[in-house]
Amino acid sequence: MRHVLAILKYKIRADFNLMTVPPEKTAVFICHCSGNISEHVDIKAVKAALKAEGISVFDYEYPCSSPGQDLIKSKIEEKGLEKVVIGSCTPSKHGLLFKKCIREAGLNRAMLEIANLREQCAWVHPDTAEATEKAITLLRGKLKRLDRGEPLQDIKVDISPHALVIGGGIAGITAALNLADNGVSTYLVEKDSSIGGQMAKIGKIFSPDKLAEECAMCSLSPLMNEVAAHPKITLLTRTEVEAVRGSAGKFKVTLRTRPGYVRDTCTACGRCSRVCPVLVGNEFNCGHKDKKAISMRFSQSVPKTYSIDPDHCLQLNGKTCGKCAEACRAKAIDFGQQEEVLELNFGAIIAATGFKEYDASQKPQYGYGIFENVLTQMELARMLGINGPTKGKLARLSDAGNLDAGNSNPDSSNPDSSNPDSSNPDSSNAPINAPALNSSESSSLKEKLSDPPVPGRIVMIQCVGSRDEKAGGIPYCSRYCCMAALKHASLIRKKYPDTEITICYIDMRAFGFYENYYRAVQDMGVSFVRGRPAEVIRKSDKSLIVRVEDTLNQKILELPADLVVLSAAMLPSPGTREIAGVLNVSQDETGFIKERHSKLKPVDSSVDGIFVCGTAQGPKDITDTIAQAGLAAARARAFIADSPKVLEHELASINQLTCTRCGDCLSCPFDALSFSESGRVVVDPLVCTGCGYCTEICERGAVQVAGFTKSQLKAKIEGVLETGDLLGFVNSGISSLTCDNIGNSVLSYPSNVKLVKVSTCLVVDKELIMHAFRHGAASVLFVEDPPDNPRAEVIFPLALRHFEKLKEELGADGPRLHFKKAYVPNTKGLAGTFTNLAREGEMNGEMVR
Repeated sequence: MRHVLAILKYKIRADFNLMTVPPEKTAVFICHCSGNISEHVDIKAVKAALKAEGISVFDYEYPCSSPGQDLIKSKIEEKGLEKVVIGSCTPSKHGLLFKKCIREAGLNRAMLEIANLREQCAWVHPDTAEATEKAITLLRGKLKRLDRGEPLQDIKVDISPHALVIGGGIAGITAALNLADNGVSTYLVEKDSSIGGQMAKIGKIFSPDKLAEECAMCSLSPLMNEVAAHPKITLLTRTEVEAVRGSAGKFKVTLRTRPGYVRDTCTACGRCSRVCPVLVGNEFNCGHKDKKAISMRFSQSVPKTYSIDPDHCLQLNGKTCGKCAEACRAKAIDFGQQEEVLELNFGAIIAATGFKEYDASQKPQYGYGIFENVLTQMELARMLGINGPTKGKLARLSDAGNLDAGNSNPDSSNPDSSNPDSSNPDSSNAPINAPALNSSESSSLKEKLSDPPVPGRIVMIQCVGSRDEKAGGIPYCSRYCCMAALKHASLIRKKYPDTEITICYIDMRAFGFYENYYRAVQDMGVSFVRGRPAEVIRKSDKSLIVRVEDTLNQKILELPADLVVLSAAMLPSPGTREIAGVLNVSQDETGFIKERHSKLKPVDSSVDGIFVCGTAQGPKDITDTIAQAGLAAARARAFIADSPKVLEHELASINQLTCTRCGDCLSCPFDALSFSESGRVVVDPLVCTGCGYCTEICERGAVQVAGFTKSQLKAKIEGVLETGDLLGFVNSGISSLTCDNIGNSVLSYPSNVKLVKVSTCLVVDKELIMHAFRHGAASVLFVEDPPDNPRAEVIFPLALRHFEKLKEELGADGPRLHFKKAYVPNTKGLAGTFTNLAREGEMNGEMVR
């Protein structure tokens, strides 16, 4: 019955609102989306309502499929259509596909509108009648907006033939080599002094088709050397991306390289490191204090050049030293080196910025950072590595002592690891996280503990930080942790068969062919206890007790341990979080760079021309990382090859007939507008972001953002609004993605929430807000991107100031205007804001009625 009423209601409204739309030249195509839309929206009722308004309506299971595209093209030709509305999923998924479809049918891309009937209708409104009514309003809003549409001129740009890969781990190395091998000139930038990333720290690695563990460096080192020797690859270490400007295909990137204070003439002989008097913490060895202020990251470093840590070098901190310069026969030491800044153009960018290990001290019940003999899987990997702090010797950290002070060659990367001229004691058996001792204590410990006993009992605790909804934890599975524990258990049992190993787990996740490895480790005698341990307790002899409930037999166990190893979660690296902001790409709620579509475009970011791979995109093992890096390289190469490219984002346009050449708009924060030689105001399409700031300051309205003109926004408002609605103007960037994610997260909000996408809220002025109030809006909400990327850092304060100015200008209506900052992780918060404001509007509407 409600559907019939809806049809009648919209038929009546059609007589007044759609008289200007030429029905015979416009058609609506509705997608069923395999039930995602049709099971929540009554498509028959929608078709009846729109047909009653004289609109041609067609529905199909999958308009995004080849037959669906053919249907759209054939109807355009058959009926002479000039304008098309598609009701489907979010435009961010298939928007480009549908634009290509209508272009091939001869229509301008501006003659297409996509109504989001899935993420912002079917998935957020569980009541079918409400979802159906909302779907009709969304389609009608798009129809009215198209009625005011004007063709857009395609702006084509030549794509730069160069690619930039950010991050020199196994993902970045693989991507760079794939690009270079296919003829693409590639720059590989790495913030550390050597490429290799986290994989270089791991002694041995597992593979899905092998039960034996392989040498990590045997796989990695040849690739690193190939990068250094490849004629198509320019390697820049100690380099970070400072800024990215321009648009897809024409990215202008600022790179800043820190000085290493060592010239390329360095022969890596190691004399400088041996004479250096300053010991520093070694990030490569998980903080172990075993390297000098001048060092290489590790012995197989690429480039194979020493560098100086300026934070610890005596000479660079105003003290007299210079011993490294005196010892260097190649005269490579240069204390006068300065930072270098490069500005280069790239056609495509790949982010491969890796991960970091979860800080296990956030779970104090396990004693990490409190008890010496509690360590993480990465620290255990370094201990078991032959180039690690204990040279591959398994030992309790409390037994190994701390021999940091005065190693004969504290730099574990030094190729001349023994120096008969040095009087410093050896520190090869130093622990990873033990407190420092002085030289005399260190020397006596060496004599006493030159061969510390092998731990007899090891307990590994899985999912430390992962799959944890409590404070300090993360909800997702980190994927690699179970296999890392199995690998280390296997390595230890093979080398030390008398060591007892117990793995405490929630679920052992050995997917695919890794199940064979899991069974092999079980056959070795490794014990498994199903249960998350409650706490770790230290006894007086520094041994440990792990208290855990075995959930299979419902018994409380106290497991004695000499070492406790925590399988800590995988988190996005600080570099990943930072580069996401610099590149202005979307992140998921946990901070990883969000792919555009997990199945169709798993390596494409939210920005055209920027791709992501490896653990910058999410937790994964080395095998999956390499596979994804190869795909990212293929996608980047295809993007570069597609030159010239049409810019898809909408730009500011100048009405030269009404423009007075006052120059106010030249205050554009991105310097996108300027006077031409003829005195006209012109827009640089490669610089303009379409933010709309110029529309706010142009008093004559001579500047508007194409696709978001005032007449188009008014028409959209008229089409979607009913009395008592909450109207949200949503920034087309992060804010729009956050709104989509409300539906993806199966959250809901009232159906009287109507969202209108805008370039930014700067294009919404007082006239538009009053227009919304006159057409029934109970309140208006600005949803704006947070200031966590270079563009938003500029836009957000301007938008907030604009909002406050409008609120004051609205006078008595000011309290009806609201502002919300939309972070992707805060989908629940945004849905809650929609719900609260919508209910307030409903109550106000009832009071008016």
